[in-house]
Amino acid sequence: MQIRRFISAYRWPLFLTGILGMSVAAQGVLVFVATRPDSPRPIADYYERGLAWEADAALVAASRRLGWSVEVEVPAGQEYDLAARRPVDVTVRDGEGQPVRGLTGRLVAVRPADTRLNGESPLVELPHEPGRYRTLARLSAAGLWELSLDARRGETHFVHTERVVVGGGSTP
Repeated sequence: MQIRRFISAYRWPLFLTGILGMSVAAQGVLVFVATRPDSPRPIADYYERGLAWEADAALVAASRRLGWSVEVEVPAGQEYDLAARRPVDVTVRDGEGQPVRGLTGRLVAVRPADTRLNGESPLVELPHEPGRYRTLARLSAAGLWELSLDARRGETHFVHTERVVVGGGSTP
């Protein structure tokens, strides 16, 4: 009977203490999850990217107006290793289907699930195949990657971003 009387007399303070205790426990779990070594990291220069968003959006719109198409090919069937670089072939065609020659630039590989694996690599034009470029990208894990092409030809700046499933087919 004593316990029942005690709970009845202090019902609201016990309720509030329980709610506050759950809140403290939830915040502790969030801090633990956010500070683990394997948790995804934020983009390093997110503030600078935010400031340049309008310029980037204008560049994407100008690239779309060019009417160029891009095909990205990542060979499958290779083992994945953190230090491994694998070939990525990029084919660029203009609006009429003709190969676009003379591009210089880079391919940026972003792993949405783990930004520590992000990297970039230079494009090299294949002399025997017009409009086809190759790079050795660090795609160190199977799964979803965001590949961004950043290329120039003279005064023309072209960007293209595509999500690719490494170890499988590409997704839109």
